[in-house]
Amino acid sequence: MISEVKKGIGYINGVMKNVRNLNKSEFEPFYDDLNAADCIILVGEGRSQSALYIGLGQMDKAVKTTVDIDFPGRDIVEAAPVLAKKYDRIALLVNSGSGETSTPKIVVKQLADYIEREKSDKFTIDAVVSNRNSSIGMIREKEYGNVVELKGREKKSNSFNAFLKHGIMNDVYELGSLLLFQKTKEAINEQNDYMSAFEKIEDESKIIRTVVRKFVKSDNYEHIIDRLETRCHITMGGLGPARNVAKMTAIRLQHVKRAIGDEAYLSGPFAPRHRAGDILFLISWSGETEPLLGWCKEQSGFGGYVYSIVGNESTLSRESASFIIDASPTTFYERATFVLSPLPLHLVERLHQRGFRLPEYIMEWWQHSVTQ
Repeated sequence: MISEVKKGIGYINGVMKNVRNLNKSEFEPFYDDLNAADCIILVGEGRSQSALYIGLGQMDKAVKTTVDIDFPGRDIVEAAPVLAKKYDRIALLVNSGSGETSTPKIVVKQLADYIEREKSDKFTIDAVVSNRNSSIGMIREKEYGNVVELKGREKKSNSFNAFLKHGIMNDVYELGSLLLFQKTKEAINEQNDYMSAFEKIEDESKIIRTVVRKFVKSDNYEHIIDRLETRCHITMGGLGPARNVAKMTAIRLQHVKRAIGDEAYLSGPFAPRHRAGDILFLISWSGETEPLLGWCKEQSGFGGYVYSIVGNESTLSRESASFIIDASPTTFYERATFVLSPLPLHLVERLHQRGFRLPEYIMEWWQHSVTQ
């Protein structure tokens, strides 16, 4: 008989340590730029993008992305002069763990060229990276550039080619940047100074450890791991900020599920039709979002399993196997991301117990995570 997974969450200590050890002299001008900005433009890719979008959601400023319908141009080059007429201060906020991500690197260069060509004093470029000497990190040498170095990305691996192909699954950097953005936003919304963000990080770290530990010790959690290791697909679903939470989780689960012949999907037009035995996992603060309730009912009707993370006793919490996070809408999505982060780790642990051979890059990620 296979024992239950050990349910370790030690990697979260690594997340907190990295955020706590930020260089405050780097962070202060970075914070001041965001605090002074009338408009903040978010740029990132993959899970780093999702962490940025979740963390800066519900900010009391104009926050835009280059793919917004109302973004005033096909790219930052076209948009810059329009933005400069509309706003007094504009901050380009970049999240890139490697500091070499293609789209953010291009956008940073384009805006830097514009600033220098037009001699504009309305823009700043502010970045969070794991390597301050990366291409994006070097923007710190410009008068208009500020960079915060956040540790958490592995620099070397014995299976480096596999990591390049599949991505580093360890969430230490992405979760750390999410926590940093979340508390930076809250401090700015409350019109506090930069040190307030660090005080908030300390308080939130304790709450995150408690809520994640509660989730992984719940009966529902063991049932989820049981279902995930079976021959089934999983679809992660949510709308608005919850969709970014779902996306971060789906990307990580997809690596493991594909390795055993299944798939993990993000809800939407490319997700498969509901099927008996499949899993639907929904994220909703209110638990009353109509489309999600419809998905829940349809999945149950086809004999599938429905789990949810919600912020309230609600229709969704009653009609699915649910875990409730006591949080305001402002903090719910950040905490939900942390709560879901152990699932791929513990699925790999369960499969390892079974003697299932997984790709080397997944096992390296797992072994690194459990030793954090």
